[in-house]
Amino acid sequence: MNIFVGSLSFKTTEEQLQREFEAFGEVDSVKIIVDQATLKSRGFAFVTMPDRDQAIAAIAGMNGKEINGFTLKVNEARPREARPNRERPNSGFGGGERSSGGYSSGGGRTGGGGFSRDRNTIPTDSKGNTIYDTKGGRSGNYGKRGRGDGGRGPGGKSGGGRGRSY
Repeated sequence: MNIFVGSLSFKTTEEQLQREFEAFGEVDSVKIIVDQATLKSRGFAFVTMPDRDQAIAAIAGMNGKEINGFTLKVNEARPREARPNRERPNSGFGGGERSSGGYSSGGGRTGGGGFSRDRNTIPTDSKGNTIYDTKGGRSGNYGKRGRGDGGRGPGGKSGGGRGRSY
């Protein structure tokens, strides 16, 4: 039986969990889930026990127990649900909340439209310069334009450059 163990201290080790669960019977495996980028504990684990009766006893005995200053939440693990498609609601590059729709001027709203048009048709001005630079600029710029889509600027600050639409 697969058992979910939540509210783990980041100091708790797999060996320590194994010892705690072995008090209730045989333990096949213990796996503390770690963040893939930092390789640090995400604060939960899965314990597998072959005997269902022993696993139920372990759940009852371990739920609410304190280890390393944290009160555990232990229950039978549920099957993993299918994850929804992670595509952004305003698909394309960038995008954000309250999107302005791509290349048009965003009027300083939060979020940003990103590139919502077909990527093969990148707009240019009369001089042939592309019009999607995100480095910032002043209103009325020709050629490369500022964050006219109202997107976030460097450091997460609001944009809102009101660049010119071509």
